[in-house]
Amino acid sequence: MPFSFLALTVTLGFLFACQKEDGVTSTDNFVDTSVEQIQSRSGAGLFGCYELVFPVSIQFADSTTVAVNSYEELRQSIRNWYETNGGHPSHDTRPSLVYPYQVVNQAGEIITVENETQIKDLLALCRPGPGGPGNGGGHGGGHGGGHGHHGTADACFTIVFPITVQFPDSTQVTVASPEEFKEAVHTWNENNPGSHGRPEFVFPMTVTLKDGTQVIVNTKEELQAIKEACRG
Repeated sequence: MPFSFLALTVTLGFLFACQKEDGVTSTDNFVDTSVEQIQSRSGAGLFGCYELVFPVSIQFADSTTVAVNSYEELRQSIRNWYETNGGHPSHDTRPSLVYPYQVVNQAGEIITVENETQIKDLLALCRPGPGGPGNGGGHGGGHGGGHGHHGTADACFTIVFPITVQFPDSTQVTVASPEEFKEAVHTWNENNPGSHGRPEFVFPMTVTLKDGTQVIVNTKEELQAIKEACRG
């Protein structure tokens, strides 16, 4: 009996030491799985069909919301909320995106997502699995925010401002920031209800890749190639 107790103590001590060495905490787990869920539900991230257009707002289990301008801010905001609220939240307490928000597909089209039905329709256009072809790429399975990726980039690319956007009526506008971009798209959508066209980026444009380098993208085909390369 004493031997069994000693063995159990040594085993638990070893497991605890390994966990500390790995540096994975309940906070890390909550942050990672929250980002995974956000990406999975929006089809975004390295292995998703689309890229989120920041800023976006997220809502927590206590109904508080926060606007974030990047994946780094997204992770930090989730971390701050978890550390403040503590406990061991269930799966349902993880934050979710606040509608409406925008995503960009591989063709450079800017899509405003206004409800759950719409994002389900968009995800249905994709084929499951990393590298799978589809209208915008592989299915957004949330792999971009997986465990063990603490602090790494979750986006395949991010937009470098200023950029020019062309609307379905062929009008164009140049915007200098993410906030101006979202406001321009929002204003056009409000002034053109029922329009089935989508705003598009005007090429060339500059993007920052996941490794931090900036490249000039001259065509929608080049943008698509960048997205495909993210999935290896």
